[in-house]
Amino acid sequence: MKPDCEPSTSDELASLPDWERYLYLSRAYLEASRCLCANMLEGDFTSQYSSSRVILHLARQGVELFLKGAIQAAGHPVAKLPHNLDVLFIEYRNCYPELAFYFVIPTRYQVDLNADLFPELIEPFHKTLDQRHRYPTDRNGLSFNTPELFDPHAQLEEIEELRRILDILEWSELRPRLRAGNAP
Repeated sequence: MKPDCEPSTSDELASLPDWERYLYLSRAYLEASRCLCANMLEGDFTSQYSSSRVILHLARQGVELFLKGAIQAAGHPVAKLPHNLDVLFIEYRNCYPELAFYFVIPTRYQVDLNADLFPELIEPFHKTLDQRHRYPTDRNGLSFNTPELFDPHAQLEEIEELRRILDILEWSELRPRLRAGNAP
């Protein structure tokens, strides 16, 4: 690892396998989300709805990249996988069915393991889920204004717990399995 004050280049990731690049980026997105949320609590990042979207988008992107990295590490291609965390989580669980690999994605990302039972109800919502944290409206110009509370204290705890869990999964479960040659 280089000192934080040195410039960074794409060479840092160039020699890594694709799955590992996903995991590095996942950690970076979660770290950025945590930093912005902590800065919001300290008054160094504006505490407003639009700022909360950035924090949530970064955290959600971190989860998506973790899932895609783990899926690719299992030898499955991810290029055609969607941004839908439900679909990704189901694929992840298919690759890693053991209880040691299970984790809970925060409810604000609406992961529903029964989504395949009622696709006609859930699919319209999921078509815009990854956009809700990035854009003010959907593709038809309809507002994403839904009842929601963003508590930066609670959100920071949630992000830190998510980072802790994903770090444990990566370093205590996934990487040891790959080193042992026991890819699923």
